[in-house]
Amino acid sequence: MYAYPVQALNGRLDELLELADIDEVILTRDNAENLVLVRESVWRGVQEALHLLGNDLNAERLLCSLQQLRATLLSGPSPS
Repeated sequence: MYAYPVQALNGRLDELLELADIDEVILTRDNAENLVLVRESVWRGVQEALHLLGNDLNAERLLCSLQQLRATLLSGPSPS
């Protein structure tokens, strides 16, 4: 991972971070690949999800857990 000096973007950083609160910000460039700006917490969450889903057994267990949770939530409150 590379870091870019914040001072280089400082004039627009607050505005960009405000936009990044809503969604990702795509920085478009002429004749070059675009960049995507997201908040660090979002990026770390994406990295964690990729790590957890990168193993087939882990991914299967997570999917099973999500399906169980969904079934529980959709079944509604249990009668007393």
